[in-house]
Amino acid sequence: MGYEEVVRIRGRLKLGRVILYSILILLAASWLLPYYVIISSSFKSLRELSLRKFLEPPLNPDLKPYIKALKEVGPGLINSTLISTISTLLSVLIGAWGGYFLARFRFKYAVPLFFLIAVATYLPPQIMLIPSVQLMAKLNLYDTYQGLIFMYTILYSPMAALIIATFFLAIPNELQEAAFLDGCGPIQFFWRILIPLSMPGIASAIILIFTMIWNEFLFALTLSRSPTVRPVMPVVAALKGTTAAEWNVQMAGTVLASLPPLITFILLGRYFIRGLLAGALRG
Repeated sequence: MGYEEVVRIRGRLKLGRVILYSILILLAASWLLPYYVIISSSFKSLRELSLRKFLEPPLNPDLKPYIKALKEVGPGLINSTLISTISTLLSVLIGAWGGYFLARFRFKYAVPLFFLIAVATYLPPQIMLIPSVQLMAKLNLYDTYQGLIFMYTILYSPMAALIIATFFLAIPNELQEAAFLDGCGPIQFFWRILIPLSMPGIASAIILIFTMIWNEFLFALTLSRSPTVRPVMPVVAALKGTTAAEWNVQMAGTVLASLPPLITFILLGRYFIRGLLAGALRG
């Protein structure tokens, strides 16, 4: 292969990389554009928004929309933090025990049960709405923290079980047998060996379930009525105003409501990636 041939091949590879990176940049820009519009609009006044120049940055950035939005969504942020945190912890704890049972204990109906849980996980939750309202009313849990936590735990524990069980299945059976031979019982094996080795799966389950509970709208709207209990998403939806649509305030509320899941992902995502790298190095 001559020098000219090598130069020609390198030129083609360089052109291919330029085209690939250009496509990726365009896709990233199209994906980030709505977020830019939301953040930019949250710093604009209603008069500036009326000009419909959404792609232009704010001429005079104003924090008044954030101050007003924080007053409105502040109680909702506290409610969602409490409800989402407790519901996520309960769902992951119950799901971890359920995944442990499905993955490490062999019994006759393990595969059909695993399949049924998977099917139930992907059923639309709207089919449970009316029975859930009736159940919460009978248990005197309607419009309470306990009712929302109870409902979210029921909804997302199967998903946590499926996510964590897939990581439990990757643990070699020989490790469990060796632990049992050393006198480690099933409960000790679960807490001391299985949980530390499956932290990437547990972290991913926490991230996913916390984000889904935080962003859930239908049950949050239906099972709550008073501002002292209502989560943040129904509150953000009501920020448009009554007489005039205050889009800047609603955009500011959207930004504020999106921060906790983002912070959760940043904090736990680092440990999740570190766990994956550690698992790859051990392999």
